[in-house]
Amino acid sequence: MGCVVDRDTAEAGSTEADERRRLSALDLVGLAAGGVVGSGWLLAAGHAHWAAGGDAVWAWVAGGALMLLIAAVMVELGIAVPKTGGLIFLPLQAAGPLVATVVAAGLWIVYAVNPASEAAAMVRGLAHWFPSLLQDGAVLRDVDSLSARRAERANDLSLRGAAWAVAFMALIGVLNLLPTRRLIRLNLFVTAVKVLVPVLIVACLGFAAFDAAEGCSPDQVWYLSGHSGSAEQVGRQARGLSPLYVVLGGAVIYAYIGFQAPLDFAGNVKRRGMGEAARLRWAVYGTLVGAFLLYTALQYVFGKQCGSLTGNMLESPYSQFAVAASMTWLAWLIRLNAVLSPMGSGIVFTHALTREVAALSRAHLTHRGLQTARRASFRFRGAEVDAYWMILLVNFVIGLVMLAVVQGNWEELVALNSVPTMVVYAMPGIVLVALGPMRFTAARRRVHLVFAYAAFVAIAVVIHEARWADVWRGMAAVGIGSALLLGLPWLARRDLPFADHLLRRYDARDHVTRFADPGDAAVRPVLLFLGHLTLLVACTLVRDVVDTELVGLVTRLVAALSAAVVFPLMVAACRRYMGQVPPVLPAPRREPGKAEVTVTAGT
Repeated sequence: MGCVVDRDTAEAGSTEADERRRLSALDLVGLAAGGVVGSGWLLAAGHAHWAAGGDAVWAWVAGGALMLLIAAVMVELGIAVPKTGGLIFLPLQAAGPLVATVVAAGLWIVYAVNPASEAAAMVRGLAHWFPSLLQDGAVLRDVDSLSARRAERANDLSLRGAAWAVAFMALIGVLNLLPTRRLIRLNLFVTAVKVLVPVLIVACLGFAAFDAAEGCSPDQVWYLSGHSGSAEQVGRQARGLSPLYVVLGGAVIYAYIGFQAPLDFAGNVKRRGMGEAARLRWAVYGTLVGAFLLYTALQYVFGKQCGSLTGNMLESPYSQFAVAASMTWLAWLIRLNAVLSPMGSGIVFTHALTREVAALSRAHLTHRGLQTARRASFRFRGAEVDAYWMILLVNFVIGLVMLAVVQGNWEELVALNSVPTMVVYAMPGIVLVALGPMRFTAARRRVHLVFAYAAFVAIAVVIHEARWADVWRGMAAVGIGSALLLGLPWLARRDLPFADHLLRRYDARDHVTRFADPGDAAVRPVLLFLGHLTLLVACTLVRDVVDTELVGLVTRLVAALSAAVVFPLMVAACRRYMGQVPPVLPAPRREPGKAEVTVTAGT
């Protein structure tokens, strides 16, 4: 009997220690808010005002509604199958390795590009003090002297600015080498500070806005747009854009993404007290609702104060508003937050990506060596730190490539990021409905179907409304990433001249050869998904080439109809795959005194 007591005591002690290591509701809110509140609120309001004028607030409303719909689906999936790294693991279990590879490519791009875009935003924040960090910082001091020729790439980083951006990316990576608990505490502090500043902007400038002159002068259009060309050129471009363009191409979606950070760690949430489900809901929904209220209020302040903008393109518009309202102290806080806020978001995305890529590596979808003990941890002061330093290094290189491709232009990095984000967000709804977790009632599963279906169609329409340039670049990035993840294992097994020595060390399963077998259950889901994405790209191209209202309406309907048809077909294809390859899904662990809960796939 004594042995039984000792064993029970040991298990209880182990459970207590495990709970202490897990994430609390406050930790999860810090991750969600830390990811959401980055550079988007600082730089997106001007772009939205340029494209939609006084109606820009509605772009934030539409973006917030879309994000809440997507979040509802993702939270339900995270509750049903709590798995750290689940954004890759769950599509793998439900649809097979081919779909999981496409989703993984999109997710890797989104998470790796984010630190690069946030580093570029940090340099933009420093440019107030150091104009030489931008290509033509001297000209940006005085918009009246700005010519179309010199404005063309003025927002790009100079060589010195690029060096600073690289240093900021390195700093974000180094901070992620901290032990997890210390990193979480640091993130909580940074998040509290960076959220306080926009709240002060709304509180202090919201009432002052009633006395400000409304409307922006034509000379300020260039600053607001962030695009190249003269004020007249960007003005003509703005008048030709769909209002929904602002949601995706206007960085509104970019400002909201990051809410899923708690779901990236769904397997590491505290279970005692309110439980995992309640903590995930509070963190995700609370952050999105708070961001929605904050962003719409900031856009309102921007619209009311727009007339007080000066010709200084290096000064944050909000700090210009504060100076105009004789609140110099607030202007200084905004300038400092223009560096701190993007850094905090970059830290969260980098931390989340290590766990997602580790899941990808464990599933043999990328190099297995990325998550081995030797490359995933190191000893510091006698303690083992799980930092996935090799993944951090790989992601740093990817970020550098992206930063170089767009010459450090924040707007282009955001546009490149937005479309892959939608590709990643499209899959959780299909996975949730296909799994049909039996722990939920039939009525709740019907609600899942409605929400997931609506989210899938809405994502298709939003992608269609983006600019052609943004869509093809984003889809091309996903295509290249997918080709690398699928092609490298295949090439590693070939006796290639010159590259054989390098590729032979690449250890991942060869899945691309599955396309040669039409009867493979993993092929149909990915063909449906890729066919749908291809049709969206084609619709956007047709709408861009034949720029008429009728053609735009037709292509929009085609995009929505494609989503409406493909969704049930993909659900059926996923269930067929799971019928052949039963999913291995984690279930919420049994708490003391409670029965074990299992998660099964519905039919």
